[in-house]
Amino acid sequence: MTNTSRYFFITALLIVLASCERQATSDDDIVLAVVDDRVLFLTDLKNSISPELYIKDSLKVIEQYRSNWITRQLKAREAQRLGLDRNPEVRRRVQKAEETILADAYNEAVALDISGDPVNRAEAQSFYENNKDKFLLAERHVRYRHMMASTLNDAQNARNALQRGQTWREVVEQYAVNPQQAYRISQQYWPISSAARELNVLNNFLQNIGISEISPVQRIGDHFHFVQLMESRDAGEHPQMEWVIDQITEWLILDKKRKHLQSMEQNLFLRAQANNELRIYDVRVPEQEIEIISDSL
Repeated sequence: MTNTSRYFFITALLIVLASCERQATSDDDIVLAVVDDRVLFLTDLKNSISPELYIKDSLKVIEQYRSNWITRQLKAREAQRLGLDRNPEVRRRVQKAEETILADAYNEAVALDISGDPVNRAEAQSFYENNKDKFLLAERHVRYRHMMASTLNDAQNARNALQRGQTWREVVEQYAVNPQQAYRISQQYWPISSAARELNVLNNFLQNIGISEISPVQRIGDHFHFVQLMESRDAGEHPQMEWVIDQITEWLILDKKRKHLQSMEQNLFLRAQANNELRIYDVRVPEQEIEIISDSL
């Protein structure tokens, strides 16, 4: 997208954000309250609160939000009747709030502008290779298998099957209480402090057994457990790229947005300078206007 098209896109979006006022909604929306010409719809409420909070106690949330909304509308109307909206300090605060909202809307528009150019896997891989020394394990990481069986006989049979060379997938399908979870756990590395941490005795085994060794079967609650250590990486080693690629991708996207925003801010500054719309004064001599230079930012 060219700079010119970016300006048109962002300007159009800001105009919509600045001028759009809720006048109508879908036919199936629900009206919660009306004060003069201001209408509170259920979708307004849902867009303003977290879904978790609404689902937890929707009736209470609706009543509280509606009460606060009505109170705010009545206070605002009364403030206008009293002429408080013409108070210089109030007008200054309203203007400041409006400028802040519009500036935030501009930032969001710029971020949306770059969202069509996401970071690809090759960029993340290149970043990892060029900055590998910055990615070091803070503690030992292990890959392990955790069997949880419903009976002692199942746990012992599973242990014996592994020792005979049967695959882990076959063993968990036959003996595990939750085969999908058991298989999923075995496919990734875990910090040793987090490996089976809810079961201290199993974590202790993982910290002491060797590669491919299987712990004794332990009864914990109503189930029977054992762990098998498969791989280990010591603190200070490089993690596999798959462990950090999502984090790297997020960093690179944020960095792109930051640089893009800085570029757009610089363009705004230069355009205002070229159109003689900007004046900067020397703070040491307030009455003396100084010439604007390109590196003033």
